Amino acid sequence: MDTQNTPSRFISLAKTLSQLGLLIFIWWLGTCIQSWFNLPISGGVIGLLLLLAALLSGIFKMHWIKQGTDFILAELVLFFIPCVVGLIKYKALFLTSGWQLVLSVVLGTLCVMVITAFTVALGFKLEKKLNGRKNKASNEHDAIDVNTAGKTL
Repeated sequence: MDTQNTPSRFISLAKTLSQLGLLIFIWWLGTCIQSWFNLPISGGVIGLLLLLAALLSGIFKMHWIKQGTDFILAELVLFFIPCVVGLIKYKALFLTSGWQLVLSVVLGTLCVMVITAFTVALGFKLEKKLNGRKNKASNEHDAIDVNTAGKTL
């Protein structure tokens, strides 16, 4: 047994669990808001919107949830097993309308993938543009400092 890595593994596990706890709390908060205001939107979606608002406003930092979200994404298939097992109850529906259900799932998945690809590409373009502006402003500021430093001598 490797005892040197045990503390770092424990810290990593604790960090992942605490980040998952934060994500679950946000999901629960979204569910409570949905229930309190009797909104027609899922509590999970409200939780995602709360998380997005917190990240965009700077209330949350990405590194606060990064390890927890990476874990969820890595184990995503496990979250779909209960859904697939639940479909067994609807065998008759699949025998009569199965092709329509499969078609709608495939088309829906393709739409989500295409929209996600465009959104990510747009995000990268915006990030590149913002970084370019920051670098340009930083270079201009440095040039001004050099010019004013020469004048004061």
